Amino acid sequence: MRPEGRIKMGYYPTPLSVAERVGTFLSFPAENVNILDPCCGEGGALGNVVNGANTTTYGIELDDYRAKQATDTLDHVLHCGYEDIRMSNNSISCLFLNPPYDWQNSSLLDESRHERTEKAFLRGTVRYLLPEGVLVYIIPQARLTEDVAKILSYRFGDFNTYRFQDGEYEKFKQIVLFGRKKPRNSLDDDSFGKLFAIPYTGLPEIPYLDEPMYEVPASPEVRLFRSTLIDEAELEKELMSSALWRKINRDGHNSKDGVGRPPLPLHTGHLGLLLASGCLDGKVGEGEDRHIVRGKVEKVSHIEQEYQGDVLLEREIERYRVSIKVLTQDGQIKNLM
Repeated sequence: MRPEGRIKMGYYPTPLSVAERVGTFLSFPAENVNILDPCCGEGGALGNVVNGANTTTYGIELDDYRAKQATDTLDHVLHCGYEDIRMSNNSISCLFLNPPYDWQNSSLLDESRHERTEKAFLRGTVRYLLPEGVLVYIIPQARLTEDVAKILSYRFGDFNTYRFQDGEYEKFKQIVLFGRKKPRNSLDDDSFGKLFAIPYTGLPEIPYLDEPMYEVPASPEVRLFRSTLIDEAELEKELMSSALWRKINRDGHNSKDGVGRPPLPLHTGHLGLLLASGCLDGKVGEGEDRHIVRGKVEKVSHIEQEYQGDVLLEREIERYRVSIKVLTQDGQIKNLM
């Protein structure tokens, strides 16, 4: 891939004019339809495909800026890679897949050692598409190689393939492949042969259709759609809206109220817990007694051995040890515990 493409993380957004034509191929039912774009960019392409239909749109985008932009267009957006999500299997009715064009896990174009992203995205996201669901697969024509053709012919049928229209096709030689997911995986030598020949075949340009070609089935509820990565901003947002957080603010400690003294003096055990938890980390004392204290809890383990007859049993015993260190003004470090 060209260097400028790597800078964009292989991102080549689907032209909106192509997305509009794709939308004319799809007939959406009155019931809700879930549709997923695993490389959604700013969400414009998927927005043009559904064009106001009764759909719930799901997007995944690795780039932070594009993910934020996509939230203005799509219903649900995750800022991560497709491999870092958890989603209900067989829960979407249409998979709109325009993957980045690069090589997975390597800057070297070595197909024998590394998997192309077009193939990786297809294999990694097809599980979310329900049987009879519709695939819209956008890749460079030359990338529909033997291994990709095998996956497509094994998992899908009812194929139709077009090139981008004049004015768009010349840029990256991209094609749009439509297919329908099989209820059961099966080998299909005829479909494989036709797909394998596509890189060497002249294709018609994708038209505007007056009558849709693919009926998209209704979708079940998506019970799970989340990232396995922890996003601090999203975590804070979720916490602020949680019932537990509201209860803590209502009944428990609120930092705006300040911290008063406890009704009874702290004994040694209390002080040890406060130090170990880090609540008292920092500068302590005044004048010549001024020092820095730091507490932490660490897990330690040891092995205990015991013979039972001729058998030696070993048990690993784990416990938590409190460690408190003090840094004095003259640079000495002392261990209190």
